[in-house]
Amino acid sequence: MKKGVTYALKIDNQLSTAGSSVVYQDIECLDIRANGIYVVKFMFREWVGPLNQLTNPKSSIKLAINPKEFLVTCNHSDKKKTVYRWDTKPSEVKSAEDNPIEYTTFSTGSFNVDKYTTDLFTHKTDTQAEVHLNYLNERKLGCIDHLKKDVYKNHLIFIGASKEIANSEVDMLDFRNLVTDYGNCITSLQNLSINWDHYKVKKNNKNEFESLSSTTEPIQWLTTAPNELRVAIQQREFETAVGFVEKINQIYESNPKVDITMQTHPLKESIENNIKQLTDKLMDELRSPLLKPNQIKETISLLVRLSQNDKAKSIFLESRSHSISQAIKKVPVSGDLNRYIGELVRIIFNSIIATCNDFTNSFPSHMNSGLIGWVIDELVLISDIFQRQVFILDNFYAIAQTMRIVESHCEMMDTTGLSINFYWKLLLQPHLEQVITGYEQKIRNQTRHHLSEEKFIGISKWDYEIQITSPNLNKDATPSKNTPYLSPAQKAVLEAQQQAQQAQLENDDSKLKLTQSTIFLNSATQRFANDICQIVSIDSIPVVSVSLSKIFKEYMTHLLAQMEKGTLNDNQCLSIISNSIFIVDDLAHRIANKFEDALGEKLNNLKNLSEELLYLHESIRDEYAIAKARDIMSDHVMNWDEEDYRIEEEIEAFPKKFIKLSDHLDTLANTIQMNVNSETVLPIISRIISEVVVLISQRLQANPVVFGYGGLQHFVLEMKYLTTFAGKYPVEDFTFGLISDLIDKNVDLFASTNQFDSSTVLKPDEYFTTIIDNLVYQKAVYK
Repeated sequence: MKKGVTYALKIDNQLSTAGSSVVYQDIECLDIRANGIYVVKFMFREWVGPLNQLTNPKSSIKLAINPKEFLVTCNHSDKKKTVYRWDTKPSEVKSAEDNPIEYTTFSTGSFNVDKYTTDLFTHKTDTQAEVHLNYLNERKLGCIDHLKKDVYKNHLIFIGASKEIANSEVDMLDFRNLVTDYGNCITSLQNLSINWDHYKVKKNNKNEFESLSSTTEPIQWLTTAPNELRVAIQQREFETAVGFVEKINQIYESNPKVDITMQTHPLKESIENNIKQLTDKLMDELRSPLLKPNQIKETISLLVRLSQNDKAKSIFLESRSHSISQAIKKVPVSGDLNRYIGELVRIIFNSIIATCNDFTNSFPSHMNSGLIGWVIDELVLISDIFQRQVFILDNFYAIAQTMRIVESHCEMMDTTGLSINFYWKLLLQPHLEQVITGYEQKIRNQTRHHLSEEKFIGISKWDYEIQITSPNLNKDATPSKNTPYLSPAQKAVLEAQQQAQQAQLENDDSKLKLTQSTIFLNSATQRFANDICQIVSIDSIPVVSVSLSKIFKEYMTHLLAQMEKGTLNDNQCLSIISNSIFIVDDLAHRIANKFEDALGEKLNNLKNLSEELLYLHESIRDEYAIAKARDIMSDHVMNWDEEDYRIEEEIEAFPKKFIKLSDHLDTLANTIQMNVNSETVLPIISRIISEVVVLISQRLQANPVVFGYGGLQHFVLEMKYLTTFAGKYPVEDFTFGLISDLIDKNVDLFASTNQFDSSTVLKPDEYFTTIIDNLVYQKAVYK
């Protein structure tokens, strides 16, 4: 890094392990001290130390800068890091392997230009020769630029130096004249310093003053200036001492030869020592916390007259920071957090107001940027106190109360013309994001623990909404320390939720049967929303959105993984489906609505989250349907066997296997409706039927069947019966098309094998229709 250079930064999300929606724009190298100590300005603060470990006493963050990789790494106390990369576009540097020219070729004594050129271009076309020539020209221009930038540093300075050397004779003549004038001035000063008595005694014995010329008098006064300065400083006559300094500077300006002569005269050192002593005295005065506003203004004006504006500003602001630190240390740490934070904030903001008034009354307006930087440093101090004392609590109501204390003081500052609420929110945002992500990680860890012990047994009696109490809902109630603050919109939502909860308590049958882990997730996410809504702002929407997405997606992914294992029984699978329905249709939207009511704005990824959760839910439901279809096709339900279709004789016109399938699906539909809900019945049953048809098609394709006449009639009857009862459900058209294809394909195969006409192979359609209608009628009457 180079001193005085500001580097534009961009966050590197790939290397960062601590996310943040706050990006700091640049980093500036202020100074490079001995032993490799750097001073840089970043995050509105100054960091000091070697490049691999820069620290700031007001922050727990440590910086590490890698100039080779253009990286700035912020190492947090929780071992996470935020990585920034400064925006550079380094030119492409060709390696030695890219250069086809060996420079040693030209350094030998036997080098022949004509032979080298002939050998080089003998076997090359015109295009290749032109390309090589362009390459040599580019190398020549690159060497010129390299010499300008890296050898001479600045070719303009080099040209100027050449001109100065050419004019050296004139400069030597001027130098000789200056030396002559210097000798004359020294002689004059020595004569004046020796002849202190400028009085003459006249013949009448009366003392008369000899008037001095306007040229001689100020030069003679310079000999007494150190003593007069010293006396004025000792007597604390600072106004007089500053006047002496201004007079000395005026003499230098009006007498250039005296100024040149004084550069090497011992008198100059004596004067400068006294001026330094005067400046130090005024600086010490300015550091005193006992100065009144008018005394501060007078002291600063004297320092400004001495051209010490920047030092005066630095010392003034440093002294105020020191006094604030001392006052904070005297505040006792009490058990009441609000009282403790309120006292600290009162001290800091009162000091800020007083400092702003004194600064604007004492310094010129063009120096106000230094004041703004100091105010931001004090806000950083408050944010660090919050990180250490406030954000470690689990009581979010207390956190919200302390945040409102600071916000009220920021609003008070608006009346003075200094708006700092934006800077306060900007400084607080990283800490809030850390609190939100920490809370989210805590919920995910607890959810994993519950899932590790989950038996997936559905429970119908569980609390829909966790109990929270608002201090304004019950006017007679006394609000406790843990009572959350609720906005009017939140209160209305809370009352509606309590009414809905009471109605559900009266009818438990309307509830889904959830397992213990989902019940815990319901309670945990509600607490998460109630707690975080008290401290978040619109700037926190991205991190809240990401946290909710991680919580729900991780849980749904685990449910899908359990379903894919295939080790759960039917009731456990239905409990998982019930869990996923509750999260997709209810919990995720309900928690998101709480945040939207509190923030007044929608979460930025709610649509994507809903789509991803719905996809996971459908995957869980389809996985269950596929497993049930495979179970049905086994010997467990249908006893489906291809050998029945090889029979030539007439088979009883009774599709027993598919009647069993229909009965089984009806029973399964009742089970799903009882254990989950009625809305889930149709999607699952439809997917089971579709999967059964696919499995039949795959098995007939893998093991082709030589149909007999009776077996073919029976197969067609079964397929038509399957089409009939499948019509009760929203089965996809693809499934019905696949059934038709199975019938047509096998009829054509039978006809071609036996050399029959395919239109005469099957019995009339009335035959199949009559049998199916009778079966449907009998089943309806039986029920």
